[in-house]
Amino acid sequence: MRSTLLIGASLLALTLTACGDEKAAGGSTCPGIDCPCTGSTCECVADAACTWAGDTSTGCDASGGSCSFACLSGNDCTGSCDGSCSAICAGGSSCSLTTGVSGSISCAGDSSCAITTADSGSVSCEASVCSVSVGTSGSVSCSGGATCHVTCTGECSVSCSSSTCDLTCPGDTSSTPLTGSGSCQAP
Repeated sequence: MRSTLLIGASLLALTLTACGDEKAAGGSTCPGIDCPCTGSTCECVADAACTWAGDTSTGCDASGGSCSFACLSGNDCTGSCDGSCSAICAGGSSCSLTTGVSGSISCAGDSSCAITTADSGSVSCEASVCSVSVGTSGSVSCSGGATCHVTCTGECSVSCSSSTCDLTCPGDTSSTPLTGSGSCQAP
């Protein structure tokens, strides 16, 4: 009986310790308690860790179009979708986000972002640190003191205003510092 009580008390203590600590334990999947979705828009609640998949459970159609994801306040977020979905990472959040063709991602407000878009994707990085990979015909805009490391897999354009930027084009063995604007041509 005593050993049963000790095991029960230990399990209760472990459960209470882990409860509410989803950020440390890997986070909430959207839709979920820390990542509610309304229609096709999901938002990670403040200081939570969230994982988002742009699929039918989060309001995206089969091609991932017209859905969105937001991490706005001290979040740790990962997410991906097919198609032209959009995402924003702001408010000191850390994000690793991927979109399909024509997707768009914004990283702002002292955030740290690892971003990948397919062809025709667009990325905006403002006052944050961004590592970006864009597909053919992609565009990247860095501003407001951002630090941007951009890799293009095909033709792309990069605008760097009041920021520190470098660009790696297809076939390059290293990145090139960028001032103002730059582009990559088709390989």
